Amino acid sequence: MKEIKAKAKPKAKPAKKSYFTEKELRCKHTGEYGMDDEFVELLNKIRKECDFPLLITSGYRSKTHPLEQRKKLPGTHTTGKCVDIRVMGEKALKLIQVAQANGIKRIGVAQKGDVRFIHIDACTIDDFDDRDTFPEYAIWSY
Repeated sequence: MKEIKAKAKPKAKPAKKSYFTEKELRCKHTGEYGMDDEFVELLNKIRKECDFPLLITSGYRSKTHPLEQRKKLPGTHTTGKCVDIRVMGEKALKLIQVAQANGIKRIGVAQKGDVRFIHIDACTIDDFDDRDTFPEYAIWSY
């Protein structure tokens, strides 16, 4: 008698490779995940091109996050279209160059003392209902 083998179930398509977990991108205050999918794809592309790990120190922030509560208007982290990345020195410069080459037009730089990070931000005025103006091209230091 011939043994009948069951057909193997087709494998599901693997999820897109992501260098980042939902947990590290969640609001540190509420645990909510509010990242923009297209921004996360862009962040993965930037990470791949940088070819070194990017440690996210701040991703999405709820409007109730203590840092957002101190502001007159909610900041860009509430849109899910920006992150702060702990990086310094030559890697910070490379991150800025790669981010700009991939269309990032808003960059914050903190490169002194114990708190060193780069803020990369893809926000535009369309991301906010409460603003008449918004600098879509900007670089600043903390």
